[in-house]
Amino acid sequence: MNDLELLRILNFIGRTRTPFEELVPGADGDASWRITAYLIKAELLNRKVSTTELIEASGMPYGTASRRIQKLIAAGVVIKQPAREVGNSFYLAASAALRQSVTAYAHRIKSMLAEVAGQRSDSQVDDHFYVGDLQTSINELLPPEALRLRLEGGSYGLKFLFHDDNYFSSLRDLWTDFRANAGSREDFTLLKLPDLYETLLRNATLPESAFDIVALNFPWLHEFANKELVASLTAPAFEGLLSGQDFHPSVWESGAYGAEQYGVPLYVTVEGLAARRDLFTEANLAYPRTLKELLAAARQLHAPRRKRYGLSWNAARGMPIASAFMFFLNAHEGSVLTQERVSDAAADSAGRRWSSALTSEAAEQTLQFMHALLDVSAPEVLQYDWNHSLNEFMTGNSALCYTWSMRAARFEFDLSSRVKGRVHYLPQPNLSGVKCAVPVGGFLLAVPSNLPPERAALALQSIKWMTSSNAMRSQVRNGFPVAPRFSVSSDPAMRATSPIVGFVDGLAQQDLLSTAMRPLTPIYTRIEEILGEEIHDAMSGRVSDQEALHQAHLRIQRMLDIQAQSATVA
Repeated sequence: MNDLELLRILNFIGRTRTPFEELVPGADGDASWRITAYLIKAELLNRKVSTTELIEASGMPYGTASRRIQKLIAAGVVIKQPAREVGNSFYLAASAALRQSVTAYAHRIKSMLAEVAGQRSDSQVDDHFYVGDLQTSINELLPPEALRLRLEGGSYGLKFLFHDDNYFSSLRDLWTDFRANAGSREDFTLLKLPDLYETLLRNATLPESAFDIVALNFPWLHEFANKELVASLTAPAFEGLLSGQDFHPSVWESGAYGAEQYGVPLYVTVEGLAARRDLFTEANLAYPRTLKELLAAARQLHAPRRKRYGLSWNAARGMPIASAFMFFLNAHEGSVLTQERVSDAAADSAGRRWSSALTSEAAEQTLQFMHALLDVSAPEVLQYDWNHSLNEFMTGNSALCYTWSMRAARFEFDLSSRVKGRVHYLPQPNLSGVKCAVPVGGFLLAVPSNLPPERAALALQSIKWMTSSNAMRSQVRNGFPVAPRFSVSSDPAMRATSPIVGFVDGLAQQDLLSTAMRPLTPIYTRIEEILGEEIHDAMSGRVSDQEALHQAHLRIQRMLDIQAQSATVA
């Protein structure tokens, strides 16, 4: 349960109490509830509460309320927090124990609500559904009527293979909860990235796909399309069902290979830099634009004795450090591969021949920069994946953090976040400090090529609904800053839900979104695997920087040569 969901449940409980007080003779206001709910909601909205304000919210006479609040303070239920570093002024907040008990209460109410409205059999379990935006029309959340009839009347339910993250978990619950009634939780398989990739490959070898709709990580599209493991969505059978007109062009193109569309963007996420606004203000520091300024700021804010590090980043062996290296290399004006236009059979689908570029000066400078990052990071940073670095920043233990915008939503909406309302979002600093493109990631929805025509048609209709502007608006309102559609991200109401929506849309409007910082090639996953090994070996001191780059260069070039030879033979 995130804080948006908790806030909606508290508001719902409050609304049910009002009619009782208004309509039942002799009913008194419940001061305990009012005090508790006011404190919890204030915390969720990042507001500070004075004693006078809480007395007024209690609905009791001033003296009575004051005595009640003093008793709660004495009992440790309500705590005083200093309003500033010096002076005696303070504000009131719920204790950790009170927050935990209210959250447990909300879980119980949520379960009972779903049991009554959705015929749930177990009122003690609430992880199979999600309390979404109560102001949203139910019609916005349901599939179109024609699609619902086919889903509910068919001989099988749609089967989904998705990434295991908070967005897809929410989408699963939206599809299966009491509002949709179009499937069950068992229809969804959610897997971490490596397992998702391997399962997608295995599924493609089956005579008939076990899944109707699958999620592809952006960089995987070229491999799966090149191997014809996913169906072309521009085939005559699907004509007129999809349009990229409302999508940011660079994002829509992430689902294209050659002249055909193979995937529809479901959500986008950009990797940027999260900075603690309060720490930068206290230190009178400007936000960094160059890599040199970034290191200087991280050093100044690095305070390991106070359990605060200068910067959190993704340096674990494998995918995390491979991605980090590619993005840092771009910030040093380099790239993993170079390309040239050729007309021979060794060219790829766009008429290009690829070569490794890892023997460049930019690659060496990138590793030097990454070594400097180690000096302002936690000692265990070489074990940090995306979740580790995010949690370190979210718990207040680092001043800066490289993070994907989708994950950064937790800074604003997670109940355990200690940085809520204190984060400033920046494009990644670069060598020169001028505006440049930022890395874009995300997931595409695709249809397996080994799916029978009738199932494929139904799957595509479902994809059209799941990626519609209504569905995306619902997700933004529910705390997920996804917005690949112009009509959603540019809507002031959507931008107001989170600073991340406006941050990403601003980059898109300036044409600063790039899907090409990770090589767009069918052998991307092999390149990622090589970099994840060689770069990590260099950072951990197993080999020199020069040896790591040399080995990575040779291994990647060998794969490119094999690919070119295969294309020539074909």
